[in-house]
Amino acid sequence: MKRFIPFAASALAAAVVLTLCPGPGEGEIYRDVLRLRVIARSDSEEDQAAKLAVRDAVLALIPDRLGECSSREEAEAEILAMGDEITKAAEDTLAGLGQDLPVTLSLGREWSPRRDYGSAVLPAGMYPTLRVTVGEGEGHNWWCVLFPGICVRYASKEDDSIPVGLTPEEYRIITSSGNGPLRVRFWVLEKIAELCRAFA
Repeated sequence: MKRFIPFAASALAAAVVLTLCPGPGEGEIYRDVLRLRVIARSDSEEDQAAKLAVRDAVLALIPDRLGECSSREEAEAEILAMGDEITKAAEDTLAGLGQDLPVTLSLGREWSPRRDYGSAVLPAGMYPTLRVTVGEGEGHNWWCVLFPGICVRYASKEDDSIPVGLTPEEYRIITSSGNGPLRVRFWVLEKIAELCRAFA
C-alpha cells in the first residue's frame, strides 16, 4: 500500500500536466500568424494621430495583396517584395500631415500582447511581426494581424469560414469561448511564452 501512494500521486500529477499542456495546434499559433505593429514617434496627440494615419495607409495596401497567400511564409515574401511601396505610402501620409519623418520596416519575431477580435482571441506570445516604426519610435504602438486577416475578418460575425493559413485546430483554438480547458491552456501557453521571453 505504501508503494502505491507515490505511484498514484505521480499518476495524478502527470494527468494534471497533460491536461494543462498546450494541445495540438496551440503552439503552432505562434508560427502561422503574422502580426503588425505600428509604433508612433512619441506619445504626443499629434504623433499618435499620425501613427493611426500610417496604420490606415499600411492596411490600405497590404491585405488585398496577401489575398492569394496560403501561408505565413508566402505573406512575408509578398510584404518583403512590396517593402519600398509600403514605406513610401507611410511617408507620403506623414508628409500630408506636415511631418517629414522616416518610416522603418522590419520583419522578425516580437512579443505581442493578447488581443480580442470579436469572436476570435489570440494569446500573448512571440509572433512573426512586421514592425512599422515612425521616426524614433518612442511612442505607444498599435497591434493587428496581417495574416490571416483576423482583425478585419472577425469584425463581421457573418463569416465563420476557416481563414486561409489556419488549420481547423488553430481555428478552434482562437474562436473558443468561456473559461474551459482551452482558456486554461491559453493561460499556460502565455506563461510559457513569458518565461521564454525572459530567458531569451
